[in-house]
Amino acid sequence: MDSNGWAGVFLTLDDCKVLFPRLKEKEPYLAKDERAILLKLEKVLYGSLSVTEIEELFIKAAPVSPGSGNV
Repeated sequence: MDSNGWAGVFLTLDDCKVLFPRLKEKEPYLAKDERAILLKLEKVLYGSLSVTEIEELFIKAAPVSPGSGNV
């Protein structure tokens, strides 16, 4: 690992779309640094996707309750 802090990970837009719903559904339980990553993902997604596409990601992030019919 690069000891000067310049090492990193680069995610594609598709990677962000996959990670976002899982992190968003767990947002209340995320640590401060985890929420910072979620915020970065949100900024990328809001800058790159349509309103409809963002809404679809939020639907995927919605918690499923027993008997709700949501699968």
